[in-house]
Amino acid sequence: MNMIMNIRSKNIFSGYQKKWTYDPVSFLIIFLFFVNGVWSVSQISKTYDEDTHLEFGLSLLNGNAGRPWESVMPISAWNALPKFISAALPNGSVRDILEMHIAARIMSLLFSCGVAYLVFHFSRSFYGLIPAFFSLLLFVFDPNILAHSQLVTTDIYATGALLLTAFSTWRYAQNRNWSNRVLFASSLGFSLVTKFTAMSYIPLFFLILILHDWQRMRNGDRRSGENLRTFHDYVILAALTVVMSVIVLNVAYRFHRSFVPFGEYAFRSEVFDGFQKEFPLLNKVPVPVPYAHLQGFDWILAFENSGEGHGYHYFLGELRSGEGFPGYFVVAFLLKEPISSQIIIGLAVILYLLRQDRRSRFWKHEMFLFIPVAFYTIYFNFFYNSQIGIRYYLIIFPLLHIFAGSLFVDWAFLPKRAKLAGALAVVYLVVSTLSYFPYYLPYFNEIIWNRNNSYKYLADSNLDWGQGRDALQKYLIDNPDVSYPTRFVRSGTFVIGANDLVGIKDPAVYAWLRENFEPIDNVAYSYLVFEVTPDSKRELCLNTSYCAGK
Repeated sequence: MNMIMNIRSKNIFSGYQKKWTYDPVSFLIIFLFFVNGVWSVSQISKTYDEDTHLEFGLSLLNGNAGRPWESVMPISAWNALPKFISAALPNGSVRDILEMHIAARIMSLLFSCGVAYLVFHFSRSFYGLIPAFFSLLLFVFDPNILAHSQLVTTDIYATGALLLTAFSTWRYAQNRNWSNRVLFASSLGFSLVTKFTAMSYIPLFFLILILHDWQRMRNGDRRSGENLRTFHDYVILAALTVVMSVIVLNVAYRFHRSFVPFGEYAFRSEVFDGFQKEFPLLNKVPVPVPYAHLQGFDWILAFENSGEGHGYHYFLGELRSGEGFPGYFVVAFLLKEPISSQIIIGLAVILYLLRQDRRSRFWKHEMFLFIPVAFYTIYFNFFYNSQIGIRYYLIIFPLLHIFAGSLFVDWAFLPKRAKLAGALAVVYLVVSTLSYFPYYLPYFNEIIWNRNNSYKYLADSNLDWGQGRDALQKYLIDNPDVSYPTRFVRSGTFVIGANDLVGIKDPAVYAWLRENFEPIDNVAYSYLVFEVTPDSKRELCLNTSYCAGK
């Protein structure tokens, strides 16, 4: 028995693999992920934000770094690259293809394939080959990942940046050479051009390193001069991170208006406006990053503080203005993450808590996964006011997928029933996810069995982000008797977007329809079809005040 436990203990964590491992099966899975994405992306409409992101990326490539909107980031230049290249080509089929919106979306997919491989490699470094396959499958068949990996937005880039930073932090903690030091600083610098949420990556992962070293010293590494060497190492790492971040930001924004004095900024947020007023000496200090970056960060702070700008927040049938709902993202995860993925993650957590041999590796391995997950779970659920979609929470998903793989580290010792259960869980995941093809963004798991009712729980970019507009137009052409409802009660067959129905912009407009009728069908899962008969209209007018004054 002791021999078996020793063998298991060695297999549980395979340790750091110095070389990137090649496995043809992982590449095949990632290739299928890419094909699925291309097939899907060719059938969905542009979402509301994509053109803005693409135009900003193209303007950056053309030398204009002005900021039209708080959420656009330099990483969108990657999506704009095909269109930028097309301008230098003669008229023809190649130019036409590069100018198509699908070309910009494929750039997001290519990046996502890289993230998928990093999930596989990270999980394999921790847990071994079989767990890495499970982690990869959970990632590539996660409908939320699929949905945002094919859009010209910044969410998948911030997700990949967090994963890369977690991986580089772990590598640096294991082996403090210059290549790992540069990788750590570069990953943080890259993160800054993906999404403003990534500003928090810098203090978070430095804190993780400090906690890792504190535990190492606490456990007996008290060699003479070790504390001094560690402090010296942190000084070098911090300086390198600052230098890399400044370089990356300036290159990304084409050095546009760098070193503008702090006092010349027109701030909107209370934080930066307060700094200008309370610390006048700062106003003369030149800011070493492009104007547009600090300006955008300021706009984001102002937006998050007010919670305004995108209409009402909607959650479980309730609307709020200017404030969020505690626990919003936890509930969104429970409703929009596939049930099989949740079961695997949950069982992995339970087994981790029960097995001392797994818990003993926390400071060496899982802390690099758990601490970011815990931090952003608390932050987004209780301190973040912009609750307009699970896409903000997406950054922690790959870390969960990696940890979920730990459930299968004893694969060689598992009984056949357990192996079969794991295989069936993956099959269930694939079937559940693909049942929404090609519209992965409005995915809800089987807790919401009737897909016509998804709007009763969540809306906004969880359900309706404009991705089904082409399907709506086709539906209206095929069904000429169907129309869009108005604020006035009338009979007929109507189709309406989920956001309009729940009242994201104006709760009163369609209240008569929302509060008195149930949808009979849907279009692309985000538009609801209602049937209002003359008799039901007559009864509504008789028993309510909705028809008054018409």
